[in-house]
Amino acid sequence: MTTTLIKSAVAAATMAALLSVPTVASAEQAKKISFRGMQVSAPAKWTTEYVEWNDIGKDWRQVYTTGCVDKPTCPGFDIVGPKVIKGGQDMESYKTRRPFAPGTGVSGCRFGPENGYGERFPDDKPAVSGYRQVGRHKAQYREWAGECYSFKTDKRSATFTQREWYLPKEGILIVDGWNTPGLAKILERATWK
Repeated sequence: MTTTLIKSAVAAATMAALLSVPTVASAEQAKKISFRGMQVSAPAKWTTEYVEWNDIGKDWRQVYTTGCVDKPTCPGFDIVGPKVIKGGQDMESYKTRRPFAPGTGVSGCRFGPENGYGERFPDDKPAVSGYRQVGRHKAQYREWAGECYSFKTDKRSATFTQREWYLPKEGILIVDGWNTPGLAKILERATWK
């Protein structure tokens, strides 16, 4: 895997996601995504599914922003609830002082998780920290600088930014490791039951 190939894949995925975000979401173009009382109006092309891991039920929802088939490398974001935030068997609990990474082992590189490349967050502090609107609620917001690296050489092969919106009272964490175009605006317009 070379940096050029990774950059090309990221550019193609970002462009595909950008083209899938409508400027004005009409009823025909929009799909409602609901999670723990929050509803967002997303582009109709986006797909979603629940993650089945350690009997967490419907507490982890993945949203894919392109029509790709290879799910581990599909651009998108995650919406998780209290069971995932709390952690448990084979899952790390979420702490706001470090980026969301629920697995207890090394994660494969999101741009191509084939053997030999992992992910890490080299900085102890977020690059950006503050608050952002998610509908009528204010979320704790953080951006973490991440990188893929070679297990053999320990050299960085690609970089990414992981954005996180955390709503502790509502028990919701939104994690975007693909810098999904338009997601911040979509979350600002979220509605609540």
